[in-house]
Formats: sequence, C-alpha cells, structure tokens
Amino acid sequence: MEDMVRVIALAFESDDPIEDYVFPNPEVRRRRTPGMLRILIKHRYLPADAATVALVDDKIVGALLWIPHGYRSPAWREAISGPQLLWAMGPGATRRGIEVDAAIARSAPVEPHDYMVYLGADPQAQRAGVGRALTSRLIADADAAGRAVCGICKDDNVRYYEPFGFERAARTRIGSKGPELNFMLRPAARVSAG
Repeated sequence: MEDMVRVIALAFESDDPIEDYVFPNPEVRRRRTPGMLRILIKHRYLPADAATVALVDDKIVGALLWIPHGYRSPAWREAISGPQLLWAMGPGATRRGIEVDAAIARSAPVEPHDYMVYLGADPQAQRAGVGRALTSRLIADADAAGRAVCGICKDDNVRYYEPFGFERAARTRIGSKGPELNFMLRPAARVSAG
C-alpha cells in the first residue's frame, strides 16, 4: 500500500486542481496527502477491490483507484475512517474533500458505471504507457460487464481520455467556489447475447 500512496501522492503533488483545492498550501499538501491517501486506500478502495497497480521489476510505478458500480462502503467502515480522515487532513481540507465526494456523486450517471478517481504514475514512469495500461484494464472489465466508465479531469487531460472513447459530457464544480472540471464519460459497450 505504501508504494501506491507514494505514486499517487507524487502524481498529484502539483498541477492538479482538485488537490490544489483540497490542500491550497503546497507544503501542507505534501505533508497531509499521504495520510489521506493511506486511509482512502485502506478503507475505500481496497475493500471495494477497486485498486489496480502497474509494476515494473516488482516495483509499483502506477495506480488506478475507482468507485465500482453499486459499491457502498459499510457504515462501520465510514465510522472508522471518518475520524481518521479528519485527523490526517485537518478540518478545512476534510470539508473540501467532502465537497469533492459530493461533486463525484452529483456528476455520476444513472446507468451502471465505474467512476475513476485517481490515475497516477511515478513521475519517472510517466509517458511510458502506465496510465494507458491501467485505464485499458478498467475499460476491458467494464466492457465485459456492460458498464460505463467515467471520471472528472482538468482541461489539459481531456485529450488523454478521448482515444479511449471518453466524451466530455458536462462540466462540474467542486463546492461553490472550487474548480470547474470536465465530466468525462465512456458509454457502456454493448454486450452481445452470445
């Protein structure tokens, strides 16, 4: 898990509007993001079987975290992770993190879908196909199940998702004064009846 935390924290350390919004101070972001990610991975993504990694020489060089269709975290897990997130993030960042979760929930389509939340590669492995491989795997699994895949991204990342069949479906804002981002949707593949 620590390598997943490291890779995602590095990938989102700068030039990410959501992380900039949750942790506006870069020094606070570097200090607090790993703790937040550790708790999210442990209590949200691993229990949902919604964490995939890319390995090179047995070292994690990329990670994809998502919310699988229909997954609801058990109440006991939320009760445990909530105070841990508050402690790891601080009260202001926790409130802004809740606004991020609300934007994700608000933008999610009604149709069955998997919602990509974090896709990151170690800076040394970026532009080497790590993100493509992770995204392709999630899409293949979603296609096999007849589910859409979606997520939100900044303007600069729209071109990354388009070759996978994602379309810019809408804009969504984080909170009332946070960044406005693109809601990207890859419609469900038609599953043949056999």
